[in-house]
Amino acid sequence: MAAKFDPRQVSVLLNGHEISDWADGSDVIGYKAVTDAGAFTMGANGTGVFVVNPDKSHVLTLKIKQHSPDNKHLSDLLRQQRAQIKGFTPFTLEIRDLLNEDVATGTGGFFTTPTEFTRGAGHNAHTWTIVFEVGDIKQEKGWGN
Repeated sequence: MAAKFDPRQVSVLLNGHEISDWADGSDVIGYKAVTDAGAFTMGANGTGVFVVNPDKSHVLTLKIKQHSPDNKHLSDLLRQQRAQIKGFTPFTLEIRDLLNEDVATGTGGFFTTPTEFTRGAGHNAHTWTIVFEVGDIKQEKGWGN
């Protein structure tokens, strides 16, 4: 049986608030580790040692339609983070592929790169970047495999 995917079956929750008004494209949701899991250091004699990197931080990028309620929600939260960091609640993240059962999570998230203000003769997606202190990605084999 062929593998299946339905972008409407992906749920993204930031602090329990669903984000769903995506721009167009195949990369509207991106989530990855900030650093490598570790590094091999090779000695002059050809033997090496693998050093595990304890950094578990992950970076999330979301591409949202220009004038969507989700874009306004994220804009309001960025303004809150910038105005009063002490009162800002760091993000928790849960991404679920409801069809294939893949799950990505994050805790301790903050905006890092503000979105741009771009206008012109076409639609301009807004890209939001949030870095999480701790993140995880669990891939499953997928429905129908």
